[in-house]
Amino acid sequence: MSEHEGVVELTRRLVAARSDATVGEQQAVEVARAAMVELGYQGVKIDALGNLTGSMPGSAGTGCVVLDGHADTVGVGDASAWASDPYVMEQRGTRLYGRGVSDMKGSIAAMIFGVARLKDDPVACDVVVSVSVAEELVEGYALGHVLDRFAPKAVVIGESTSMALARAQRGRAEVLVETFGVPAHSSTPQLGRNAIKPMVTLVNLLSNLPMPADELLGPAILEVTDIISHPYPALSVIPEHCMATFDRRMLVEETEEDVLAEVQAILDAYVWDDPSLDARASIAVDRFNTYTGFQVEAPNCAPAWRMTDDAPIVQAGIEALTHAGLLPILSHYSFCTNGSESAGRRGIPTIGFGPGDEAEAHRIDESLEVSHLFAAVTGYEMLARELARL
Repeated sequence: MSEHEGVVELTRRLVAARSDATVGEQQAVEVARAAMVELGYQGVKIDALGNLTGSMPGSAGTGCVVLDGHADTVGVGDASAWASDPYVMEQRGTRLYGRGVSDMKGSIAAMIFGVARLKDDPVACDVVVSVSVAEELVEGYALGHVLDRFAPKAVVIGESTSMALARAQRGRAEVLVETFGVPAHSSTPQLGRNAIKPMVTLVNLLSNLPMPADELLGPAILEVTDIISHPYPALSVIPEHCMATFDRRMLVEETEEDVLAEVQAILDAYVWDDPSLDARASIAVDRFNTYTGFQVEAPNCAPAWRMTDDAPIVQAGIEALTHAGLLPILSHYSFCTNGSESAGRRGIPTIGFGPGDEAEAHRIDESLEVSHLFAAVTGYEMLARELARL
């Protein structure tokens, strides 16, 4: 089997290994693990969370470079809306179709094959391929456990970039706003305090809150995404609790404290006008078990990050893509990635590169250009070679 056939086949097997939150990533991780073993990776290991790592040893044994791709996907929604079975990868024309083919199982397959080329021609340091879990649930948390083990000098995020070089990304925080009232029978509302009514005002106030903007990353965003009241259904009961969730897209240097402070200022002003109101703001906390049973409890706040265009890792990335025969176009991610952990929290030099387009993520009939998949194999090889020199 040729390398091209091999990377397509690995992508096909990864797509077939359903890995949304309902079933977990175990099957996909096992497919990737078997490929690493077959291609000669060393130290192939699945950690307590379920992250898979394997490395190609370097000649000098100092430091390492980590390339990361997440194994989990979102679900398919209404499978009948797809043109073909979303878990049976199908090629139509020059594109591959299937859930996760772009986000981001094609990238994982290309990473595994690209870094495997170093086996007989090692670079100066170890190169680690990380197949991480639970990114769709909370960005960065699982990768953090990989970074704790390897302490890399550079990280490559394999999310789709249309073959460009991403050097920045907005962050994301899930902000919860809660209002509390007093229950009563809805026939005598004057005896209670309806928690929904002040929430309506607060949603409008927060939706009109001025947001900062960045020349590269664009505007910060604060957008309400759901509202829930309790009890529900409220059968003749005045709701005593209401909670709204806001998606806050963050810019570089904005912190969790900054985000909460601006929301709390609106709540405080409202409470000043109505001292009877009880309103609170917080960052949502994600709680779930990974497929291994590992219990995760993590705030849903992933910071933004940016590498300057003249940063050594960006210049090395440009050099790598040039050697790979690709146009070294600089770009940035519009969505959140595991780079929030490596670059945003830890300050590790990080860039992004991956086959496919961001717009393919999470959509019906998700697809990937075959030529991108093949070119990404060389792209990841050359990134590993150049970053190892840092």
